[in-house]
Amino acid sequence: MWVAMAPREAQEASAELGRLVRQTWAVGWQPADLRRVFARGKDPVVTQVLGDLVAMEVAQHAPATVDDRWFAQLEEMSARVWWEPSNDPLTARAARARDGWEGVRRAVLLLGPSLRTLPSLERLGPLPGEATSRGGAEADLDLKLLAKVRMMLAKAESTPYEEEADAFTAAAQKLMARHSIDRAMLDEAERVTLRVGGPSAIRVGIDRPYEGAKFSLLASVAQANRCRAIWHQGLGFGTVVGFGVDLRAVELLQASLLVQATSAMRAQGSRTNRYGESRTRSFRRSFITGFAHRIGERLTTTTQEETLQAAGELECRAGAELGGTGPTGTELVRVLADREESVEDAVAERFPSLRSVRSRASIDPEGWNSGRVAAERAQLGVRGRLA
Repeated sequence: MWVAMAPREAQEASAELGRLVRQTWAVGWQPADLRRVFARGKDPVVTQVLGDLVAMEVAQHAPATVDDRWFAQLEEMSARVWWEPSNDPLTARAARARDGWEGVRRAVLLLGPSLRTLPSLERLGPLPGEATSRGGAEADLDLKLLAKVRMMLAKAESTPYEEEADAFTAAAQKLMARHSIDRAMLDEAERVTLRVGGPSAIRVGIDRPYEGAKFSLLASVAQANRCRAIWHQGLGFGTVVGFGVDLRAVELLQASLLVQATSAMRAQGSRTNRYGESRTRSFRRSFITGFAHRIGERLTTTTQEETLQAAGELECRAGAELGGTGPTGTELVRVLADREESVEDAVAERFPSLRSVRSRASIDPEGWNSGRVAAERAQLGVRGRLA
């Protein structure tokens, strides 16, 4: 039987764990990154305590000095300061948790050593207390949407019931359609096509199962949008490097396409070999890999076609304008090539030890071909426009 912590002991433990959380932020970790790592242990009290600690530390800073993405991640984690000011998060959580102090002490014993040994990551933005500007309402809406979609997909992947999984994936698809991401992306892309600025980076969650196949989908979407994706194997996420508008496209397209791939994969049902043994896992992993491969081909072709069309329109416009002072198609192609080169330089700078590893997972031919067929039916957006 685990005994309760004395008030002073609980306060000191909360303060020490909060310090360790801040320490991970200093070496590149964000709230969603921490949740993805510790959620893999499937102990809900651990993730709840972690959420409490993160919320406690973020609350120490004025909202205007905290990046919007941090608030979106806290919402995704359902993390907030819900306990009384006179209390501490550990004591409050022990009073609410099903197994009381036993679960909370177990979480403390796991979180303490684990937070100390997490590897350093690339810092993606300002830490709490350092942000100087906030995004607009539309950006807030996009981030909240993505958080809801990811939560629905995680539930769809974790439930053993097919009907429940289908309901979650259908709800996520409806949410994406309601937001009308294609129109928003088109407007934003046209607004900032020639804006000067360097590449930045985001992290995108890659949930179990079939992580390698899901990363291949992310890499395909990123490549088609002039970005590069790097997989942090075993940590539950990948980093995508690119220009802001392209990163937003990757986030939205990845979420939408993963919904479609998951829904189509589950509609295929289970598979067995000639001996009656299950090969469903191999089939589904190959399905998503085949889907990703074909989607990459489609997205790349669409991007190339749209680039040529945009260049042609600029040439016509420049020829019609008096003096021909507007940008030409040749200049657009050069700008886009420069952006791709800048992304490659940024990847080399941020990840100097990056290496490629060929997947050794076997391919189920039926799963691969079924995934490619599903990719042919996937919706890419208004005229498939990506750039």
